[in-house]
Amino acid sequence: MKNIAAVLMLTLPFFSCKKEDPALFIIPIQNLSFAVDATIQPPFTYYIPINNVLTNAQNVLQGHGLDASKVHRIRPHRATLSVVFAESDLNFIDAVSVRLCPLGNNEENCGQEVFYRDPVPFNPGYELDLVPSNVNDVQDFVLPDQINVQVKLERLRGFPEHSFDIRLDMEFEVR
Repeated sequence: MKNIAAVLMLTLPFFSCKKEDPALFIIPIQNLSFAVDATIQPPFTYYIPINNVLTNAQNVLQGHGLDASKVHRIRPHRATLSVVFAESDLNFIDAVSVRLCPLGNNEENCGQEVFYRDPVPFNPGYELDLVPSNVNDVQDFVLPDQINVQVKLERLRGFPEHSFDIRLDMEFEVR
């Protein structure tokens, strides 16, 4: 009898776990371009601002029949860095992160980190998938009509081959 009670006590936490609500839909923020200059070099950290980014979040919410008061939280889902026209590769990056900042704020490390990759795999090619940061809610940064985005090249392995453009595509889950 004691064994049964012990087994029940050990399994109880597994059955009482609260399941996370499924995502209702995705808010995309796409085609954000920034330039990488051939003169950037290690060991410096580079903060690259992308200002006045239109989120279109309110229109996406309305298209799904919701207003902002019905949203419980918004979480980072997926992000990708892609070299435009495959002009070069991303092998010069060793660590990178993406932050969302309030409009008008361009300070280093502003706002909230939402995606990162540390370390970046060797020879990532022309495209690099980023990892969502472990943040519970970023709706204060995604719901405004305009925000600033900051790409932080935290560590570099070397010099880029030449100057070229990189595109950032992000998706956020609405729950």
